[in-house]
Amino acid sequence: MPSFSKLLRYGVVGVIGAVVHMSTLFLLVELGLTGPVVATTTGFVLALLISYGINRIWTFGYVGSYWASLIRYCIVSLIGLGLNILIIKLFTDFLGLWYGWGAFVAVGAVALNNFLLNNAWTFTHKTSDMP
Repeated sequence: MPSFSKLLRYGVVGVIGAVVHMSTLFLLVELGLTGPVVATTTGFVLALLISYGINRIWTFGYVGSYWASLIRYCIVSLIGLGLNILIIKLFTDFLGLWYGWGAFVAVGAVALNNFLLNNAWTFTHKTSDMP
């Protein structure tokens, strides 16, 4: 079971990632540079890179292999990306709703999925003594 402080730190990083992700999504779509799926993918990748660095050090206090944890983090994030895209497609193509509603639902679903997987698998070895 993850500690409350770890969950809180993960939440703070999640908010930062969500702001990066959503800002990128809305900016790219509203400026007419791309459609919602490409925009959410771009935002997702930017958020991934930023959140990996912060989560590795601050949330999980991970001191193990940088590359091994990055690969695991990317795998978890790709699973989350697939979930994100499915939700966006569901809201836009199947339900005919505004892409923004799908994006907000996706952020919550992906955050929960990613925390559980990262806590159980990505950052499970050689952690420091962070509370």
